Amino acid sequence: MQELQRAIEELRQRAQRTADPQASSELEREARDLLTEAKNTPLEQMAQALFAEIAGNQFAAARPNTAALRGLVRRARIRIEIAGDDDDIDEAIDILSDALRMDASSSDVIDLLQRAGAHSAQARQRVQELFDRHGVRSAPSTETRESAPAESAPPRASDPPVSRPSMTESAASPAEERALPSTSSTDELLTRLSESYYSGDYQQTIDVANRILAIQANNPTALEYREKSEDNLIRGIVPDHRIPFEARVAYNRANSLVRAGNYEQASGLYREARELAERDGILTWKDVEQALLDIQDLALARELLTDGDRLMSNDNWAEALRKYEGALRVVPNDPQAEERLEMIRRIQRDYDQVAVNMNTIGGTLEEQVAQIASVSSLLSHTRQMLPNSQRLAQMQQELDNKLASIRSQVNDQAQMSLNHANNSTTLDERILLMNASIKLMELGLELDPTDSTFSEMLMRSRNLQADITRAQQTIRRAQALVSQNFDAELAQARQMLAEMAGDYAQDERFRSTVNDLFARYLERAEEALGEGKTREARTWLEAMRDDPFRILGRRADISRIDGVIRGRRNRGRVVMLFI
Repeated sequence: MQELQRAIEELRQRAQRTADPQASSELEREARDLLTEAKNTPLEQMAQALFAEIAGNQFAAARPNTAALRGLVRRARIRIEIAGDDDDIDEAIDILSDALRMDASSSDVIDLLQRAGAHSAQARQRVQELFDRHGVRSAPSTETRESAPAESAPPRASDPPVSRPSMTESAASPAEERALPSTSSTDELLTRLSESYYSGDYQQTIDVANRILAIQANNPTALEYREKSEDNLIRGIVPDHRIPFEARVAYNRANSLVRAGNYEQASGLYREARELAERDGILTWKDVEQALLDIQDLALARELLTDGDRLMSNDNWAEALRKYEGALRVVPNDPQAEERLEMIRRIQRDYDQVAVNMNTIGGTLEEQVAQIASVSSLLSHTRQMLPNSQRLAQMQQELDNKLASIRSQVNDQAQMSLNHANNSTTLDERILLMNASIKLMELGLELDPTDSTFSEMLMRSRNLQADITRAQQTIRRAQALVSQNFDAELAQARQMLAEMAGDYAQDERFRSTVNDLFARYLERAEEALGEGKTREARTWLEAMRDDPFRILGRRADISRIDGVIRGRRNRGRVVMLFI
């Protein structure tokens, strides 16, 4: 017991002489070990007061910068991990320079600075200047820090989790000790234990639990409540009813500003809420500390998104993708980062597909038009997502050049087909060439719906196609009328064919139909002559001299019939003269 008391006194003297934060952490571990040994002994209160003093002093000195330092280290680490160029490394060094001003002995800051310095000679020079300015000679390695021997006594047995009590929530004062009923029954202490725990006074709960355990060493209720209280103190849990109203209002307003994206004002309100809570004796408010860390993450994610947007507007899609991925690592499930990631990946995928398809365009004109129409549609949709992209504009220019080349080919072939159709001598060939020309013109309009040249050619070609189709139908009907071999039908067929004689005289089917009709007229004339009907025969003969029979050029037959008619007419004149 005397050795334990002497160890407590020595540790108190060492704590009064030490101002180094790293040494204070070692003193805190020793104080925790002594507190474990002193539990359920008369020296427990002395050990507990010493631990509260050491932990409270260290926490009060380090806490104001702890959250900010961790935030800076986190931001710098992410910058280094997603570094795509020298700008990211420079930004990380700027962040770490602020962290180095806050704590020049932080091993995390020094390690990150060394990692940043390994990126380039310029970065190494900047890091060395920072080390010289802050008196940092070299970064202690992790193995050295872990294997460094402790300056104090050898390690003791491990103790259960012990909280780091605040200055105002340290061990009970002598007045409080007298207030506790030293002779109270265990039931009264258990009641006091429950009331203090649910009121959020975890330090008093621990004190009461220790008194109960001094009476009943294995009391399960006291052990449970003491363990819960120590755990709550370590994790910084503060019941809502203990937080001042003004601090809670500032905290809620800060939450609203975070949802609105106003991180700067929200950070100020969180700090205001923390200060209000500290005035009321609450030195550790976990929600506020976590909110400050979260808001730093949100601000960093927004910064990375802004950098990614700038890189994407400059067509540096690969680096923009890294920025967006970094933002999503900082704030998982961030909808803005996920949306931008999806967009940049789709743009890259579509761009690569357009480039491949443009290089593989080939085949017939129809196939080329279909391929280039598909490529144009895909590129147009991609440009809607990124309208100011120079890379996409250049790709559009290449596509326009290829489209103009194909359009020229389509126009030349359409003109050629149209000229061949106009010069063709048969209706069947003309209709085939006209259909091919119309199809090419439709392809041209598919390439450029606003092209007036293709529109006019297509309208003219369709009119010619309709005329040719009507001519074919007329010839078929005339053939049917000729095959009936009635005088009225023959006259109607002659009239129909006469109207077409000027435009379709070279068509084989037309000439064949006219020849059949001529044969019928010739038969009628010969029959009339055979029956002595010279006047009727002359009527048929006059019809045979008119259209459409002129295209046949059968003058011999006409002359023969005309000679017979003239002979009969002269013979009749002789008879009349004789009479």
